[in-house]
Amino acid sequence: MTNPTMNPIRQASTEKTGRGPYIAAAAFFLVLVVVGALALVPKLRHRDDLRAEAAATSEPPIVLATRLKAVAAGGHVEIPANVQAFDQTPVFARTSGYLKARYVDIGDHVRRGQLLAVIEDPQTDQSLIQAKATLAQLKAALAQAQANAQLSSVQNLRWQSLVKEGVVAQQDADTKLAQAGADEATVNAAKANIAAGEANIASLTEQAGFERVLAPFDGVILTRTVDVGSLISSGSLSSVTQMFTIGEADKVRVFASLPQSNSVGVYAGQTATVEFRELPGHAYSGTLARTSQSIDPGTRTLLLEVDLKNDGRILPGMYATIAFDLPKGTATSVMLPQNALVVRTAGPQAVVLDSNDVAHFRSLVLGRDVGSGTEVLGGVKPGDVVVLSPDDSVTDGTKVTPHFQ
Repeated sequence: MTNPTMNPIRQASTEKTGRGPYIAAAAFFLVLVVVGALALVPKLRHRDDLRAEAAATSEPPIVLATRLKAVAAGGHVEIPANVQAFDQTPVFARTSGYLKARYVDIGDHVRRGQLLAVIEDPQTDQSLIQAKATLAQLKAALAQAQANAQLSSVQNLRWQSLVKEGVVAQQDADTKLAQAGADEATVNAAKANIAAGEANIASLTEQAGFERVLAPFDGVILTRTVDVGSLISSGSLSSVTQMFTIGEADKVRVFASLPQSNSVGVYAGQTATVEFRELPGHAYSGTLARTSQSIDPGTRTLLLEVDLKNDGRILPGMYATIAFDLPKGTATSVMLPQNALVVRTAGPQAVVLDSNDVAHFRSLVLGRDVGSGTEVLGGVKPGDVVVLSPDDSVTDGTKVTPHFQ
């Protein structure tokens, strides 16, 4: 019972001190509740995320897909090419010596038979002089042999008449007959020596003619590797100095390699267009002059040649582009989008969906690449559904949900 005589202020203080522990306990409990809530909310949120992720993974992944269509065979193709002079040949010397004179330089236009250079070959010149002197000796020996043969023939006739009259012995007449035959053989041998001497002179004369280096055809001097005083060795081996390179300038050959997948049906006479990056807006029209009629086993390509009339702006060695239409046929192929092609260790593949939207990896036989897609010759057919840009979640046997483009 409260003492009525107690001071009211003291009484209030006592009541407040008695409720303090309860207030502190309540505050501490509230703090624990708040801390527990703060710790529990992220866990609950993470649990919800895991549930959502599990629900998402349990559903088939969504993929972009497209249905393949058949395309007609043929089309347009552009392939890189190189330009060469229509006739181009290196010029080597046919005789050895020192270059005495040079009359042309790089870029000069020459005509067939024009003198390009002169080689000084004293050895051949001296051999020719000696051969002519030897021929003169052989001719003198022939004259002497002919005189001896004539004398032997006259003596033989005289002795043959005398032996009939019994004036001389038969043995002496036979000796004169044999001598006449030997002298006649000497004459024939001398004539053969003269023929050999004349052939030797002709050979040396022709060899001396190679001292004058002439242009084999009309063209332009593309390269020059010699100058006056250069030592020239005859031949055409890699160790022999090449004197000039001549190329025909009025006409050029444009060579290109066509992939095997596009080579069927290509024939000489097809119209082709040749363009040069350095000549924008100007296209040269030509025809396929010839093909190699065989596939290079190293590159699996068909060599093509287009002949062009040169207007003076085409230079041998330039880079060009040949464009022409491929022949159309009855066969059809499938064009696969670039983002549907999967290249792995097993080779080129595509992810094909069956009727139950289950993914299957199929190996492909590729044809030509047209930029926006790749021609497929085998592995898929028109009407197949393929996955576009498949990620790692799409594996063989995985069921997916396709969204068609």
